[in-house]
Amino acid sequence: MRRKIICLAIAGLCLAVLTGCGKSQETKEQQLQLRSQGMEQARAGSYEEAVASYDKALELAGMYAGALELDIAAYKASALYHAGDTQKAIDTYSAILDLKKSAEIYMARGMIYRQAENIQKANEDFSAALEMTPKKDTLMLGRLSFYKEDYAAAKEYLESAAKSGEAEAVYWQAELYWQMGNQDYAITLYQSYLAGEDAEHQTAYAKVASWQMEQGDYDAALATLESGIAKGEGESLQELLGNEIAVYEWKGDFETAKLKMESYLERYPEDEKAQREYLFLQTR
Repeated sequence: MRRKIICLAIAGLCLAVLTGCGKSQETKEQQLQLRSQGMEQARAGSYEEAVASYDKALELAGMYAGALELDIAAYKASALYHAGDTQKAIDTYSAILDLKKSAEIYMARGMIYRQAENIQKANEDFSAALEMTPKKDTLMLGRLSFYKEDYAAAKEYLESAAKSGEAEAVYWQAELYWQMGNQDYAITLYQSYLAGEDAEHQTAYAKVASWQMEQGDYDAALATLESGIAKGEGESLQELLGNEIAVYEWKGDFETAKLKMESYLERYPEDEKAQREYLFLQTR
């Protein structure tokens, strides 16, 4: 029986891939419940609590690691990153890759390296993901090409994905054109994406709302901001909440702006600019 030991949970928990081993259905159901709990906690911004839930789910596996455990570990890595523990997130993704190569995991780890401005390692991961991605998956190929700043290839892949009906491709086309400096067309694409039923990327809401604010269309901006905020914890939530306060100020509704700022500062107490703005709002 082959056996490979790997530390997936990083906090001292080691799992083994054991050929021919299994676990009870009850254990699997408990793990699924804990995974769901962790996902809900992450969506609420409680990333440390989410990590604890994922750890409990992994501990239930004992010395067994299968597809479910690798999936839970990937969720844990994401929560670790959002909790600010970048190195542990990288270590967790690396542990997963030691057990099973995956284009999605290479991309996720590459994104962390990219955010940390380690462009060489990021591009190594994106290249590894590209090699593993089927040619028919033009959306994934487009995203990876975009991350590698191969904009010509990204444009071709994303156009193909959009033509095939991939709604997500429209968002990435918008990101591409924004990065290439064609912001007017990017806004049109963001608006097209937001008009769909599955618009989850808060960045799109944030950019469209900022554009509406620049146009002086504060009612439209407020509606866009509220829709984005309703998505919950995400990559642009702080920006959305901050701009919501600004819109109420521009509309002259300082009382609502002050109440929104109090809520904002409970979530982001270290924002010094917001603290100064709150002092101003108290005088209105």
